[in-house]
Amino acid sequence: MLTVATFSKPEEAHMLRLRLEAGGVPAYIQDENMVQTDWLYSNAIGGVRVQIDEDDEDRAKEILQDPGIEGEPVGMPVCPKCSSTNTAPDELPRRLSFLSLMLAGIPFLFSKTRWRCSHCKHAWNERNKEI
Repeated sequence: MLTVATFSKPEEAHMLRLRLEAGGVPAYIQDENMVQTDWLYSNAIGGVRVQIDEDDEDRAKEILQDPGIEGEPVGMPVCPKCSSTNTAPDELPRRLSFLSLMLAGIPFLFSKTRWRCSHCKHAWNERNKEI
């Protein structure tokens, strides 16, 4: 077996596995259950590995070099300030909720629809587009 790539999250490894299998290369995921059991082991064991048979190496290289479908990511909002599509859910509300759980024993719930632009660092709410 030949390791094609390693990831810290099993979801990312499965995305590559699906891409390889769609191109006709059987792929296997190693150490997925260990990382799901305790994600801190991910760095210690080298992450979640995507492996293929050595005979399929040339075909896998072709698939990995293909950029795939280009375009705007589906479901990702556009930044209202700079019109960038490089956006992600804001982690601050989740972190504050976790901190309140640790300090007060109960989680204070915050808005889950807050987004942050990676390009201009602007944060907004889906409903009113501004924060």
